[in-house]
Amino acid sequence: MMKTTLAVDAGGTSSRAVLVDASGRRLGSGRAGGGNPTSSGVDSAATQIALAARAALDQARTTSSIPPLPSGSPVVITQAGQVSDAYRRALDAHLVPLGLGPVVIEPDLLGMYGSGSASPDGVVLVAGTGSVAGRIRDRLVVREVGGAGWLLGDGGSGFWIARRVIRAVAADLDGIGPRTGLTPLLSQAVGFTPDPSSPGDADHRRSPVLDTLIRSVNDGPPIAIARLAPLAFQAADDDVARSILDAAVDRLAVLVERVLAPDSDHGESTLVVGGSVLVDGLLPSVPSAAERLTSAAAGARLVPVADGLVGAAALGIRMLGGDVDDATLSRLREDLAAGATR
Repeated sequence: MMKTTLAVDAGGTSSRAVLVDASGRRLGSGRAGGGNPTSSGVDSAATQIALAARAALDQARTTSSIPPLPSGSPVVITQAGQVSDAYRRALDAHLVPLGLGPVVIEPDLLGMYGSGSASPDGVVLVAGTGSVAGRIRDRLVVREVGGAGWLLGDGGSGFWIARRVIRAVAADLDGIGPRTGLTPLLSQAVGFTPDPSSPGDADHRRSPVLDTLIRSVNDGPPIAIARLAPLAFQAADDDVARSILDAAVDRLAVLVERVLAPDSDHGESTLVVGGSVLVDGLLPSVPSAAERLTSAAAGARLVPVADGLVGAAALGIRMLGGDVDDATLSRLREDLAAGATR
């Protein structure tokens, strides 16, 4: 009977799943909501992962012309954060009835790295809402720098950038900082629309835009401001925004340097980078970003990846005894891209 494995990249915003066989052939894929138990809660995360898994199984049964799937297909989930016993129980409760299990949970860094390289050794840097760098040896994360969360660090991350955008705009509105093109962008983002019939700003104790900004920032959890990071990319030609983005790249380069610091002769040839803030934001917005990051990694080849799903699938294929090389990864990426457009 055909050997299959289900791979899941469980993020804070969305969860993607793919069912593959031991050769790396994509049989079905699915998507659902956030599957991180820290940000979504244990029960909600497990439910969303199960929804993505069911969608992948349903697609496999209807479009791949495959025989009935074996009961007990292993599941590999890559995600950030701590894994509790309650979360594992919730996953079993949702996935075992689908004929899936056992469940193996791996760090998201491992999934992200595996999406870009089949080599057992290398370096990975992720910048999304948070930021973290990892060193990979024998397909294990042997060192990690960053990832301490918005309160303690996450330099160069979406939260880090957004916080500086907000501070720069607040200083502009209060007249204690330089004028910046970020101000009208942020005003629109927080829903401030000037009322032509209202008195001018001179009749107010403080800028009404700043009042709106203060309420908007304090109405939700602090981490929610990370959604404002793309404003810096939109205003990349603005002096203030450019200084924020340059500083973000510097912070990320430090993570790479430090994750390699214990071994000056590391010999790693690949730096896999992922996360929307880095791949979709900093790399296209800061012309020197790629060069600065590869320099921090002692000249390693930079490989951007969209997410950790291909790497999770590679882990599952190896669990089935299959071989995964760069050609297999390339085929998986193409198959997943094709599946996403259906």
